[in-house]
Amino acid sequence: MTDHTIAESAEKLSRRQARILPQLAVIFLAQQATYLNTPAQSDRLVDHVKIAAWLLLSLVLLAVLATGGAWLRPKAVRELVNDESTRAHRQAGLVYGFWAAMAAALALYVIDMFEPVSGREAIHVILSVAIAAALVRFGMLERRALKDA
Repeated sequence: MTDHTIAESAEKLSRRQARILPQLAVIFLAQQATYLNTPAQSDRLVDHVKIAAWLLLSLVLLAVLATGGAWLRPKAVRELVNDESTRAHRQAGLVYGFWAAMAAALALYVIDMFEPVSGREAIHVILSVAIAAALVRFGMLERRALKDA
């Protein structure tokens, strides 16, 4: 790849990532709403598959937040996409994710005083809220930076 096409690929990828991440967070949370509205989990195979799918998606989203994603792109493109401002935006997203996790944990602590919450449900809520908050913050910061460019 020439330097020109590498830069173009990185620019396209950055714009697509900034556009998709907040939408992915909304889809991720909507998926969690269906999980939380179902009765207590049983030992049915479909319940185990549902949890495994959520866990796999959560791990992929965390990996994207940790590394910037674009694993199938050439290294030169990944390096251009993962510039200093993107790393700062990703770090800010992770900070928001941390504080969202703390807020969710505190809310669940209060809710548990009135309605029992299982450990599995608590973990599910905390992790889902934290990932979604981090994705939204990172995506919004990236979109704002790309508008200014």
